[in-house]
Amino acid sequence: MYTVQMNDVDLNCLKDSKKLSSFSIRVLSFNIWNDQLSIPGILDLSLSINVTKKLSANIQFSTKVERKFGLAWIDLPCLAGIGACDKQSLCDLIKQACKTNGFIRKNNQNTKTSCSCDLDIGIYTIEHVSINIKRKKSAKLVKPVTTGQYRFKVKFFETKSKTTVGCVTGYLTLLKPKI
Repeated sequence: MYTVQMNDVDLNCLKDSKKLSSFSIRVLSFNIWNDQLSIPGILDLSLSINVTKKLSANIQFSTKVERKFGLAWIDLPCLAGIGACDKQSLCDLIKQACKTNGFIRKNNQNTKTSCSCDLDIGIYTIEHVSINIKRKKSAKLVKPVTTGQYRFKVKFFETKSKTTVGCVTGYLTLLKPKI
């Protein structure tokens, strides 16, 4: 069990590049709600985005997680969808949020299309979606996650063209829980 401390969130990866203003998905907010995290366990996330150009249902996202060792950031392997993982469907995340009424399309009056994976221009919020984190035996690490500083980057991209359409980078610290 770890205590989760969010340190910083770069909502549109602006620290990486100044040319990101052309992205079709502008991240308005991102939050990890967990105060405590066990691995295996559940990660509780929320995300709000502004879609500036109509997008198809074929948007995917990749997640890269790194751990800080001294001055260097070291990549972590994929841990059940978290860390160095590619090709996860944004549509699957939307469908999961819809099951708990956690997907909000601002100004959408039609309940039949409110959970559609096609993204028209507008603001969308995915509230309190649960990501199941499991320890993968294939990771071949004695302790895949330990206390310390972590950086994660989530990139949204179009499936066919692999064009990046959005990005968010976050920094957090995992601490031993206070007893």
